Amino acid sequence: MLKKMTLFLMLSAMSFASQFVTLENGKTVLLKDDGTYEQVTLIKKNGKMIALKKDGTWEAVPENVVVAETVVNEKSKAVYKAKTSKLAKMLIGTWESPDGSLVYKFEKGGKLSIKNKNKWVETTYKVDDVNEKMRNVVVNIGEEGNLGFISFGGEHWILHIDEDGKTLHNESLKLRTLKDVVLVRK
Repeated sequence: MLKKMTLFLMLSAMSFASQFVTLENGKTVLLKDDGTYEQVTLIKKNGKMIALKKDGTWEAVPENVVVAETVVNEKSKAVYKAKTSKLAKMLIGTWESPDGSLVYKFEKGGKLSIKNKNKWVETTYKVDDVNEKMRNVVVNIGEEGNLGFISFGGEHWILHIDEDGKTLHNESLKLRTLKDVVLVRK
């Protein structure tokens, strides 16, 4: 019991002491006390670690601060399953509403083009989870980076693919607009 408490206290102290986090995509962020974050670049100068901010200012990284590399969790197993899922692979392609006002173009490299009322927006996507039984795919849209289960930026969409594999429903959009928007594979 004492060992568990000591381990918990050490891990808690490390997580609170670490203000700089290197995300899985290689970017480093400075976690601020107010709950926001800022992307920084870590460099070594004269043997000391320095965090360069986007505005040109810099901050010395204290020697006792541990730069976290990753957070391990059970979600990573789900992400692997999502990447290899046949249902997730069905997303690749163009989906369009019957009136043509809404179009999703999912590409293999994680690029997503969205047309909404004749305005195109280009962003990124990543499949986070798949529920084969319910035929739902959870997609993270426009994420700037992540650290295990912590996501920086973006939003999650729950997409439902019908049994025929030709019809897509954005369940998240349905909750916001209170109407079912049906998209058909083109």
